Amino acid sequence: MNDITQLTTASTEKRGLVLILTRDRARQSKTDLIGNLIIKGPLFIVSGDEWLPLFLLPRLVRGQTTEVKMLMDRLRTVRASTCFRLYDSLANIPSKGEPLLVMDFLHTFYDDDIPLRHRLFRLRECCRELKRLAFYRPVIVMTQEQEGEEYEKFIPALSPIADTCFTLASEPETIKQPVLF
Repeated sequence: MNDITQLTTASTEKRGLVLILTRDRARQSKTDLIGNLIIKGPLFIVSGDEWLPLFLLPRLVRGQTTEVKMLMDRLRTVRASTCFRLYDSLANIPSKGEPLLVMDFLHTFYDDDIPLRHRLFRLRECCRELKRLAFYRPVIVMTQEQEGEEYEKFIPALSPIADTCFTLASEPETIKQPVLF
């Protein structure tokens, strides 16, 4: 994870799109990455999933500085529950500004209630918006690798627009002692 954090934080100093593929949910890696990025400066996060590490970040940042409130004020977040909302969120972001982190990008496109052709059309529109944003600011897109026919249709639209692509190794599973009482 340290290599990915160093490479992605170095890439936030220049514009372009970095694609990070994860084999699992990679929650600890995402939390560490967000913590390192907000220590460096402001950050805008668009989450395609409902999970954001907002309770873990202050503890992580507190280990590095005493200015926790100031650093947490640098963070702006948007959650997109559908591929339509993801597109709207990306389309409404101004071109110039702080680095952008898009977490769980493909998650919203796996909704079977929306016809596949509509999801593919929205995916192409979202990729066009990511290219627009990456022309003016650093953009990091994280998505989880998955098996299946739909993933094989979605990833070819996303990977060609990336300037750099990384694959994170699976995180070790944390074992917790169950509470008896």
